[in-house]
Amino acid sequence: MVDMSGLNSAAETYSLEASIFLVAAGLVCCLFGHRMLAWIVGLSIGGAVGLTIFGIVSTMESAPVGGDEVLGISIVIGLIAGAIVFRFVKRIHMLVGGLVGLLVTLIALTVIEPYYSTSMIMKAIIADVGFLLGARMLRSQSNIISYLASSGVGAIGIMMGLSVLVGGSTSPLLIDISSTTNRSILFIAAAAGTYFQIYWLTRQAAEDDLDNL
Repeated sequence: MVDMSGLNSAAETYSLEASIFLVAAGLVCCLFGHRMLAWIVGLSIGGAVGLTIFGIVSTMESAPVGGDEVLGISIVIGLIAGAIVFRFVKRIHMLVGGLVGLLVTLIALTVIEPYYSTSMIMKAIIADVGFLLGARMLRSQSNIISYLASSGVGAIGIMMGLSVLVGGSTSPLLIDISSTTNRSILFIAAAAGTYFQIYWLTRQAAEDDLDNL
């Protein structure tokens, strides 16, 4: 099992700063994420890779590097991973659609769970079905994908940040997904962000049509 205590320790040390950043970045993603989907996906994947490398290397007893060198290496590897994803993100709409389907399925499960409990195996099967349906149904719907994906990522960031700022958690990584408050934040932020982006673009398109008359 991978020891991620180093990552958890760093997240607790800078929990306030990280939480404020997560909430601010989450709001931007929810409201304007469709304009920078490639950046959002690239930074999300790059950040996850960089944090994972930092957590693993910083806890290795025989690591060849330590301290700031570990942080520097993690940032470089994260940037490389993010750049690769950024380069090809426009060609992976089916994957993004699948992830959107998975996110929608997980949100639905969190809402239903208090009223209808299911086993982990059933949750995994439902999540897989959601991924496949999302990949199938949204593979040609690039605009819808950009709305849902950016709002979903933003909602996760908002939930992680508010878990510290409002919920009293010691780290944005320690999220109690079974909490009704966290589930509500996730669902409301994702739904509101998607609605706002669709409304804003529809309004802009209508204004452009009027200007062309």
